[in-house]
Amino acid sequence: MDLHGKTVVITGASSGIGRAAALEMARRGANVVLGARRVEPLERTAAECRAVGVRAAAVAADVTKPEDCARLVAAAGEVDVLVNNAGFAVFDALADAKPDDLRAMMDTNYFGMVHCTQAVLPGMLARGRGTIVNVASIAGIMGYARMGGYCATKFAVIGFTEALRDEVLGRGLRVALVCPGTTETEFFVTAERGKMPGASRLILSVKPERVARAVCHAAEDGGYRRILPLFAAIYMRMKEVFPRLAHFLMRRVSAVLERR
Repeated sequence: MDLHGKTVVITGASSGIGRAAALEMARRGANVVLGARRVEPLERTAAECRAVGVRAAAVAADVTKPEDCARLVAAAGEVDVLVNNAGFAVFDALADAKPDDLRAMMDTNYFGMVHCTQAVLPGMLARGRGTIVNVASIAGIMGYARMGGYCATKFAVIGFTEALRDEVLGRGLRVALVCPGTTETEFFVTAERGKMPGASRLILSVKPERVARAVCHAAEDGGYRRILPLFAAIYMRMKEVFPRLAHFLMRRVSAVLERR
């Protein structure tokens, strides 16, 4: 798919990966409809996209509310690409995790994606074309200590995406996953209320602009799964083949890094 002139809806576009993805889409000629709860930074992102020469709209939307997701999609008209990116994390040991935090993460990270997908699917299926890109995480492939609640939401995202991909196979739609490591954004201001593993923080980190490019590539070629950075991709492959060894190595590396 050539993104030039296409209509792209992005959630969580006020900052971080969402903002970077909006700007990268705009640079590739796509018209963007951006959703997030924080209106002022969302408007700034939309203005930056318009400065590139494309159409950009900012829609205040809380993805935990199905009606907001429907309104966001309706504002876009015919949607060529949906990027489900909205999410947040609170890192706590499972013994200490607050039920409200666990529920809020699932409502945003998983059900927010479900609501937006269900809002956009009827139109895409009727037209026989469209691409859905879900931003998951390596935390949806492997569980990490002190990240259990967040991991659960991303495992759910990946399971939903795999099922959706099978459901629309042969119907003109494409479904893709982007699974970044820890991203250098304000996302972790909330997450770091607990303490994330040292190995994840240092050797699996990736800049939001790099994730944004992966999101755009996924929209263009429909490739099923992208894991980044490269070390994370190699490590996740090892985890799938040798899960006990992968967990052992991550614990050892984290212990060394956290002593520094």
